Amino acid sequence: MEKRDGHEEATVVVCPRCGKQFECSRSADCWCSQLEIPEDVARYLAEHYESCVCRACLEELTAS
Repeated sequence: MEKRDGHEEATVVVCPRCGKQFECSRSADCWCSQLEIPEDVARYLAEHYESCVCRACLEELTAS
């Protein structure tokens, strides 16, 4: 992954939960690092998915 201006450049990935494409930088610069993810949701994600999920899915999971 390339860096631009000291930040990781986002790549397009497919959400394993819903199949939508979204951008992920897989770093502290990513949009998801700004969200508060409860420990139980983080554990669920780690147990069920090998990659990141999109914003809509992450927001849905953290709302429930």
